[in-house]
Amino acid sequence: MKRIIRTALIALVTAAVSACSMYDDTELRDRLDGIDDKIASLEETVKDINSDIDALQKIVDALRQNVTIDRVEAGTDGYVIYFSDGTTAEITNGKDGANAPIISVAQDESDGLWYWTIDGEWLVVDGQRIRAQGIDGEDGQPGEDAVSPQVRINPDTKMWEISVDGGLNWESTGIVAEGQDGEPGTGGSGIIADVDYESDAYNVIFILADGTRISVPKTISVEFNIKGLSSEGVESYLYGSSRTYNVEISGMFAYVVSKPDGWRVTLSMAEDTTLTVTAPTRENTYAETEGMIGFSLQSMTGEVSMVTFRVKAVEYELRVLTFEGEYWSSLIDTPQYGGPLLYGESGTGPADYEWYDDGNTFLKHVMPENYGTTCYWGGGHAVSDYIETDIANGDYLHQLAVYYKDPVTGFGGHNGSENFCVHFGYKDESPYNMTENLPSIEFGDGVARVVDHLYIMWNTYLANCVSNGNGLTDPLTPDGYVKVIAIGYDAEGVKIEQEPEFFLASSEGNIREWTKWDLSSLGKVSKIEFNVAGDSDNGYGFSQPAYFCYDDVAVRFE
Repeated sequence: MKRIIRTALIALVTAAVSACSMYDDTELRDRLDGIDDKIASLEETVKDINSDIDALQKIVDALRQNVTIDRVEAGTDGYVIYFSDGTTAEITNGKDGANAPIISVAQDESDGLWYWTIDGEWLVVDGQRIRAQGIDGEDGQPGEDAVSPQVRINPDTKMWEISVDGGLNWESTGIVAEGQDGEPGTGGSGIIADVDYESDAYNVIFILADGTRISVPKTISVEFNIKGLSSEGVESYLYGSSRTYNVEISGMFAYVVSKPDGWRVTLSMAEDTTLTVTAPTRENTYAETEGMIGFSLQSMTGEVSMVTFRVKAVEYELRVLTFEGEYWSSLIDTPQYGGPLLYGESGTGPADYEWYDDGNTFLKHVMPENYGTTCYWGGGHAVSDYIETDIANGDYLHQLAVYYKDPVTGFGGHNGSENFCVHFGYKDESPYNMTENLPSIEFGDGVARVVDHLYIMWNTYLANCVSNGNGLTDPLTPDGYVKVIAIGYDAEGVKIEQEPEFFLASSEGNIREWTKWDLSSLGKVSKIEFNVAGDSDNGYGFSQPAYFCYDDVAVRFE
């Protein structure tokens, strides 16, 4: 059609120019360009309508296949619908001016299927209505797919035409897309008038141009969050004991629980949802001592997911000092060096700094007295949440900063937690070292217990000096080392002979992330002192910064 019109007009222009070289053809050329623009606009309208027809078929077929909608993204030109089976559909914003037929769908009350309609009437070909959704076969036989109509504008008649056989045959709708003078008609061309994905929590509602409303379920995943599970990966229970957890649940329709033999698991869906787990008694020899508790969860839209955690019946339970919470955060000093909590209001002490994990592990720390006062520069354990991953900033002004940042949470503690503790202090054989008391942790209730383990990491100050040195120390040599020594005291206060060691840096490599340090070999202790040692010596004794960070201290309770 373009070629025919353009050729005719060019012929007219050529004739006119031949007749009179002074003829002004501006108006004729503008008319030629205008017709091209209108044809291009109509071609875009045809494309949009056919795209909407495909989208509408996917929408109604989703109802039959139990496909849900993951999300809807709105843009300047329409919407993109993301279905749970991985397919997508694009819906265009309706345009005025094409005088297009109103193509829609309607559900038959007798068979429940959706059929195509045109201008409010069933779309019938060869006496059969055209289905907008497929139907399943019976007894293993193949089903029947739906048919997607196509539309076009006949270039000669300017009529809208429709095909139901992939474009092989076309039938006129009797609707003119353009007037007799070539001007577009005035009707709208939108098939799907609007998409409502906010007003209904469970459905996306499609409003068609003829007022038909189709609701397709949203994809609703189950949220099942058990509060208070250990970061250790296994929940330890004393034989015969129970533990109750708070649970946050949303989107769940049904669940099935699995558990080891001999264990009891109860999910209470009262006002506050709780999960109670009870371990078998020691006398129940038929029970499994450990295994997996699992919840198979079904959402309101049929999505299935699993939540599992390991459990173990033990002679003791592990309680963990995490340094998390408002109380612990209140113990974080600012600035890191010279702050009022760790150095006293005067900056030279005494500092009334201590902490106590009352009611949990019962671990306690009191700032030791050294050099006639209690200040952090004389040794101690300070709660911190400071992070410094630029090793160049590793100096005493960043003494409470851990050399680590969790890639998920952005915090510095073990397992992505926010807070941790920083040790400073050492004793060696140098006559220049006047330290009297090493920093320690002890049981504030006076009961000796086994400290099972803790997690350890170095701070940025030590990391920098080991790597680069400073004015007080050379970098660590290839064969050099820095280690932490744990010194335990039994219930009577007698030093335990065995002293576990942990190497922060050595010829085998430097610590790079939070690492578990097993302290159970000390047995039951009333107190553990920590010392930092190494082979760096500047003539005045051990010369590397005597710092390390620790977190998640686990204690055995029988």
